[in-house]
Parts: sequence; structure tokens; C-alpha cells
Amino acid sequence: MFLTLTIAPAAQAAEQLLYLASIQDKSITAYRVDAATGGLERKFRVELPGNGGAMAFSPDTSLIYAAVTGLPDGKAGVATLRRGTDGGLTLAATATITSRAPYIRTDKQGRYLLAAHYGEGDVTVYRIVDGLCTSELLEHRHTEKTAHCVELDRTGKFVFVPHTSPNKVYQFRLDEPTGKLLPNDPPLVTGPDADHRYHEPRHFALHPTLDLAYTSNENGGGISLWRLDPQSGTLELLQTLGTLPPSYEGNSAAADIRLTADGRFAYVSNRDTTQRPDGQPPRDTLAAVALDARTGRMRIVGHYPTVHFPRSCCIDLTGHYLYAAGQQSGNLAAYRIDQETGELRKLATYDTGPTPIWVMCGAVGAP
Repeated sequence: MFLTLTIAPAAQAAEQLLYLASIQDKSITAYRVDAATGGLERKFRVELPGNGGAMAFSPDTSLIYAAVTGLPDGKAGVATLRRGTDGGLTLAATATITSRAPYIRTDKQGRYLLAAHYGEGDVTVYRIVDGLCTSELLEHRHTEKTAHCVELDRTGKFVFVPHTSPNKVYQFRLDEPTGKLLPNDPPLVTGPDADHRYHEPRHFALHPTLDLAYTSNENGGGISLWRLDPQSGTLELLQTLGTLPPSYEGNSAAADIRLTADGRFAYVSNRDTTQRPDGQPPRDTLAAVALDARTGRMRIVGHYPTVHFPRSCCIDLTGHYLYAAGQQSGNLAAYRIDQETGELRKLATYDTGPTPIWVMCGAVGAP
């Protein structure tokens, strides 16, 4: 039996901002999130030293780290930006790194910045000093090409790096005193059977309370549930579902995955990669997935049209709204999340300018 929970509406969070990074505009734009309506109001824009990319908060949210490309001599880097009490950003430092990083995260203490490198097939660790990401390379692990994401478990001891093309998730232990990555035993797990078509793990999300994790699976559009052994830090594949509408025709590639803070729902973005005839609109979608309260097992709730090429999504801090950025359409779609069913209701579409690449929400005020 599929269990669900009925939870009273969450208290409204403090004022929050949605931060959006752009490749072409080389900037981060911040929008105020209206907690009552989910509406967005543009507040400010700050220039980056290069083309924008993945972002991550420091553990106390006082800083934002932004991956950038196009630095002098064609180098890639990580910009550190300080957040003011109003959420405003000031560029504090720029570090160079080995190559473009489509995903970055800090360790739980804010001492290290971890990066996955898609084109090179690497995972790196850089030292953070006084909150600033430096160019001091502490670890450089070669894995395989298409390393797409790097995430840590709740303890901060274990690191997971999904790889799309080889259909694998690499598993590491983080040596906290040194920042070194030690291959776990086994060093990797294989994704869903390629014959299912819903394979190639791309992004990774932990369940907030259960020893479980989920991946979006790029090839064909899918989501997988994994058991996470809290002692060994290893994964075991439990369930995989397709995330495309049953009537979908064409080619699609899943991108982002987000879970609500209460662990009741997951959302996967599906990018339409089909060369459709002139005048036929793309069929990009968001898939809503209900998660069993006891086992975490998945059930598809529905599929919802969205902006073209939704590479990045985020859920606001109240858990009431979801935002999807259309990388190839230059806009951002806002949805209300039904707190009982997980269904999405479209609220508005906002023009962001070209190539929005990453979105995330953060509270306004002293961290």
C-alpha cells in the first residue's frame, strides 16, 4: 500500500530571494519571492567575472559560490560572492579551477569546495579559506567523462558523483582533515539497465529523513530510488520509473531533480531534444512524483508542460512553489505545488534574458 501523509500547511518562511545565474549575460539576477502568491519581483543583478554556471550556498548561506567559464586565457573558475542582510551580492574572490564544472558543492563545514567536471571526467576538491574558494587543489580524481553532479550525504562523510554516459554513480569517502577523496567499497554502482531506456544517472538528491537517495536519469527521462547504507556510504538500486508523459513521442533528456523538504514529493525536468517540424512547439515537461512516507517508493503523479530546455529547477523554502528555468527559451516558469497531491499548477512565466543556467532560493536576513 502506498502511504501518504497529510501535513498542515507550513508556516510562511522569512523573506526569500530566488537567485538565477545566466551564461550569456555573465550575471546573477535576484528576484523576491512573494510567499503568498509565488510571484517574482526582480530586485538586483550582479555581474560575474565570466559566464555563469552552477551555484551553491556556503553552509551558513552567507556566501554564494558560482562556477564560471571564460576567464582570462580561457580558464574556468569559481567566484565567491558575499550576501548582505538584504540578500545582495558582492564579488569577494575568483579562483581558477582545472576545467568547467557543471555542479559544485561545499563540505558540511565549509572548508572545501567539491566540483564535478563533465568534459574531463574528473572530480576535484579546492580549499576554502575564510569563506573564499581558493585555487589550491587538494584532490583531483579522474573517473570517467560526463561526471555531472557531486553531492554529499547528511553526515558529510560520503560523496556521490553520477555519470551519465557510463551509467554509473561513483562513491567516495571524504577524508575530512585533508579534503582527499577515497574510493568507497565498491567504488561505483551501475545505474538502471540500459534496456529500460530510463538510465544514465545525472543529478542526485537525498531524502531529507530516510536513508534513501534519488537520481534523475538523463537518457530517455527517468528517476531512480536508491537505498543508502548510512554506515558504509554505499548505494543499492531499488526502483526506476520513466518520467515522460505516456503519449510523448520524440527524444528527451531528463535534467534536474528536486525533493520537497518534507520528503513527500520529487520533481524531474524533462528536456525535449527532438527536431520538430517548423511551427510545432517543443514538449518539455516537469514530472511530479509522490514518495511513500515509509519506504520512499515512487508513484508518478502527473506531467506538466514547461519552458523549453528546463536544465535547472528549484523549490522555494516554504515548499509551496517550484520554478523551472528554460535554458533555450530565456524564461522562468513558476508553479504552485498542491500540498496534498503534489500536482503542479502554472502561475506565471517570466522573461529572464538568454541562457538561464541555474536557479536556487535563499532566505533574506543575517545568516
